[in-house]
Amino acid sequence: MSREIFERLYNEFNIRLEHKEFESALSLVDDLLESAQNNELDIFYTLMGKASALTNLNRDEEVIFSYDEIIFRYKDSSNLTISRFLAYAYYNKALIYTKLKDTPKELEVYDALLEKFITDTSLDLEIVLVKAYINKAICINELHGSDEALVIYKELVKNFEHSENEQVLEQVATAAYNIALIYGKNDKNEDAIKAYEYVIDTFEESKNENIIELVAKSLINKASRLKDLLKNKKAIESYDEVVTKYENYSGKVLNQVAIALHNKSILLSQLHDEKGLLKVCDYIIKKFSNSHDEMILDIVSSAQVVKDKEKYNSSF
Repeated sequence: MSREIFERLYNEFNIRLEHKEFESALSLVDDLLESAQNNELDIFYTLMGKASALTNLNRDEEVIFSYDEIIFRYKDSSNLTISRFLAYAYYNKALIYTKLKDTPKELEVYDALLEKFITDTSLDLEIVLVKAYINKAICINELHGSDEALVIYKELVKNFEHSENEQVLEQVATAAYNIALIYGKNDKNEDAIKAYEYVIDTFEESKNENIIELVAKSLINKASRLKDLLKNKKAIESYDEVVTKYENYSGKVLNQVAIALHNKSILLSQLHDEKGLLKVCDYIIKKFSNSHDEMILDIVSSAQVVKDKEKYNSSF
């Protein structure tokens, strides 16, 4: 009978959560725990639901207390379902510290999560582990600087680069891109180029828009690093690759095409290649004049200024 009561209450509990009736949902928790009758899985789901409701009510200290209760109670559970979903208790607790801007505490939770679960090869856990890695790197960068963050990003790539989960691979691509950014900011151009090439070579066949954007950005940033090394011809080739691959895309990927063309125009101007410069400016104006993106319209305006200047100069 108690099982039927629990199922009825739990169904009502979830309906109230879905309807954002969080205080009302919390009013059912005590009855749910009583009707669960020491069924550990039922109690676990109830406590996780309670923490979710508290989170939505911004009762942050109570949320942390709830996740602490869950972690303490189930840290040694032999129930496979509980042990895997327990990782989300750690992760969600860390996100509360993110909200509270308590980076040391946030980092402490990610460390505990990864220490406990990193050897778990379950596909169910991949996404929470890789996100914990990314967030840990961000925390370390804030607290200890980019050199230490670099180590974490490299660990992430090594551990997850062979995943078949698209969401996980998106995080891998992000980490690999961040590795290249760090090298670039530290003026390690050769290392940055290699890191960008890893992103390009590994993910160029991806159909995921976010990953495609990272590949395009990698090509653009690779060109900037080549330019710093005075390898201007290769830099132009990298800009051209962005245009060739992505000129028929839309949205944020197409925006990268505009940026590549703009950067190429700057380089051609510095090289005094007037013919090439005007050709690029014509293409920018033709391709992007109808854009509604403010950044893209600024690029179009710059191209028009260059054309007008050349037209003025050639009239004398």
